[in-house]
Amino acid sequence: MPAITTRSRRAVWRRQFLLQGCWNYEGMQNVGFAYAILPALREFYANRPEEALKAVKRHLEFFNTQPAMGSVILGASVRLEERVAAGEADVRAIGTFKVGLMGSLGAIGDSFFWGALRPMASVAGVLLAMLHPLLGIGALLFFYNTAHLTLRRRGFAAGMEGPEGAVDWLKREALNIRTDDRKMLAAILGGAYAGLFAGRFAGHEGGPLHALAWLLLAAAAVNLFTVLFRKAVSPSEILSFLLFIGVLILWR
Repeated sequence: MPAITTRSRRAVWRRQFLLQGCWNYEGMQNVGFAYAILPALREFYANRPEEALKAVKRHLEFFNTQPAMGSVILGASVRLEERVAAGEADVRAIGTFKVGLMGSLGAIGDSFFWGALRPMASVAGVLLAMLHPLLGIGALLFFYNTAHLTLRRRGFAAGMEGPEGAVDWLKREALNIRTDDRKMLAAILGGAYAGLFAGRFAGHEGGPLHALAWLLLAAAAVNLFTVLFRKAVSPSEILSFLLFIGVLILWR
């Protein structure tokens, strides 16, 4: 039975970051996916050029999903190709698996990465940027990439266990719960930023009553952002609103 070597597995892992490297309107991420899985296909179909060509063409069919979540499908596709090359699976299983999972993973990934993780990391970075700009940049990159690279690594490893392993991993990760948690944290951090930013330009007059007023303002902002997130308002729209308010304050 053909088996992928560690070297080829690492090559496939590295190439997943180029999934959108040749994005196009006809096949979207299909060229990037075929490029990523190519090291594995070269091993599975060594000395079988006709079958290798057919395998490449299979992965040049339409493909589109959230880039980071694509690692799950990529890993599982490698395992399926391994089984097909050994005559243990039907070649149609590969296309069926990819089509069946790319839409749902695209929706889950967009909600988690773009709708929750990125806003949370951005607001955390803005807060720390009030101490030092480089600290804010570092925090943004750290919070986002720690989660994103971890999910890529675990998702690919789960996919390499086969379609069953990929599905089990998705159930265990419970990304819908993680999405809600990060949206809530983004709302809390957004409220804290609103209070700190407003207090920074309001001066320190007024004593305890003045401090209490800004504390209540921050609490109200947290509650407002929480309600907006629950109403499915886009985090990007909320951050744009915060940016607009900040510009008005600075302009004054």
